[in-house]
Amino acid sequence: MIRFFASASLAALTVLASTSAMAGKVMDKINERGQLAACIKLDYRPFGYRAPNGDQVGLEHDLVADLAKRLGQKFNKPISVEKISVIAANRVQFVQQGKCDVLIGTMTDNADRRKVINIVQPNYYSSGITVIARKSTPIKTWDDIRGKKLCVSQGAFWNKEYQRRYDLDLQAFAGIAEAGQALQDGRCIGNLTDDALAASRLLDTAMWGDFEIKLPVQDREPWGVATQYGDDEFAGFLSSTITAWHREGILMALEKKWELQPTAFVKEMQEKYKNAK
Repeated sequence: MIRFFASASLAALTVLASTSAMAGKVMDKINERGQLAACIKLDYRPFGYRAPNGDQVGLEHDLVADLAKRLGQKFNKPISVEKISVIAANRVQFVQQGKCDVLIGTMTDNADRRKVINIVQPNYYSSGITVIARKSTPIKTWDDIRGKKLCVSQGAFWNKEYQRRYDLDLQAFAGIAEAGQALQDGRCIGNLTDDALAASRLLDTAMWGDFEIKLPVQDREPWGVATQYGDDEFAGFLSSTITAWHREGILMALEKKWELQPTAFVKEMQEKYKNAK
C-alpha cells in the first residue's frame, strides 16, 4: 500500500512538472507570434455560437477580444485571436495538452479541475443547476424528477452528483446542442442543465416557446478562466484582466448586450472590485 501511494505521488509530480514545462513563457509566445490561442465554445448561446453569417460570436468571444486588445496594449502591437472550438467533454484536456493559451468556455470552477489546470482568480461569471422541460410536463419540485429520464451533456460536472441524488436515468449526449435536440425529440422528459443556458434558450421562442424552466436553481457555482500551470506571469495578467472586467462594468454591459438577466454574482463582483487596480 505504501509503495502504491509513493508511485502515485511520483506520477502526479511528474505530470505537474511536465505541464509546467509545456506552459513555458506564454506571454513571450503570444508576443512572438502576434496571436492569442483561445479555447472557446460554439454550442452555448449567447456565450459562444455561430451567427447566421458564420461568424463566431457571443459574450465569451467578446471577453476573448478584450483580452487580446489588452495584450496588444502591453506589447504595443495588434494581437489577433486563434479560436479553438471546445465542448464540455474536452475543454479541460485541451488546456492540459497545450492546445490553447487560455480557456474561456463556460467552465465551472471546482476542486477536481484545479488539480490539473490553473483556474485563475477572480471568477468571472456563475450559474446554477435547473431543469428545462415542456410546459406540459408535470415537474414542480426537485423530487418530481426522481427516477426520471433526463438529457445531459457529457462532461457537465453535476451529472454524477445529480444522478446519485435523484436516482436519475441520465441520457448523456456529446454536446449541448445534441442534448437539446434529444429533449425536443422527446427522448427524455427534461434537460438537466445550468440556468444561464436554460434562460438563453427561452429567448428563442420559435424553437423553445413550448418549454420553460421548471425548478428553482440549486448549487450555484462560479465560472473560471483557465490556463496551464507553470506560468505565473500569464496567470497574473489574466487575473488583472478579469478584475478589470468587474471593475469597469464590462460584464454587466455584456449581460445587457446579450439579453441575459442581470446576475447577483456580477453585481457583487463589480461592487467588490470597483476600487481595485
